[in-house]
Amino acid sequence: MKKLENTLMELVCFAGNAKSMALQAVMKAENNDQEKAKDLLQQAKDELHKAHTIQTDLMTKEIQGEEIEKSILLIHAQDHFMAANTVIELAERFLKLYEKVNEG
Repeated sequence: MKKLENTLMELVCFAGNAKSMALQAVMKAENNDQEKAKDLLQQAKDELHKAHTIQTDLMTKEIQGEEIEKSILLIHAQDHFMAANTVIELAERFLKLYEKVNEG
């Protein structure tokens, strides 16, 4: 596998982990386990940060003139990144909502 393909698979992996952890956080909040929910959400953000670092590196290389091969894998990786980012944003709101509901 080429270096770019390996890099893109790492991005997919980190973003997939982030999305999964964010969804797990929501499930913990549903069950009134706010501490574990917050911990999982932070882990999700940490994984997304790793994916973002890869994405930023690829964009920087392209801006500096390096040819980045456009492929289905690149599109798939970007899709995973954006989906993870959206799920994390929604999970943050769900955790706040469940915290209020479980207080009352």
